[in-house]
Amino acid sequence: RISQVLMNLLGNALKFTAEGYIRVSGKRVVMRQTGCLETEGVAIVVEDTGIGIPEDKQAIIFKPFTQVDMSVTKHYGGTGLGLMLSKELVMAHGGTLHVQSSSDEESHGSCF
Repeated sequence: RISQVLMNLLGNALKFTAEGYIRVSGKRVVMRQTGCLETEGVAIVVEDTGIGIPEDKQAIIFKPFTQVDMSVTKHYGGTGLGLMLSKELVMAHGGTLHVQSSSDEESHGSCF
């Protein structure tokens, strides 16, 4: 299931990045600590220099059948289900999925 999430995030990065880079990284992290016990997990980051997501649209991209705007759907395709399903899968494994993104002219791209 996690590979499905990674493939979706990479697919989106490829779809929305015409030039620049796409970077995937991972590291072990402490998810929570209870007394002397630590629960470890993995943080996976997919970062790109694509078109970015406007700040006011970032909350809606995880909702079903939602995309930033209709011109994105016409130009790039997609159903608006990938990020919603990815977030559900990550949460089912006890994790979180969030985005940091900018769509400014000088600084654009996304990081999931």
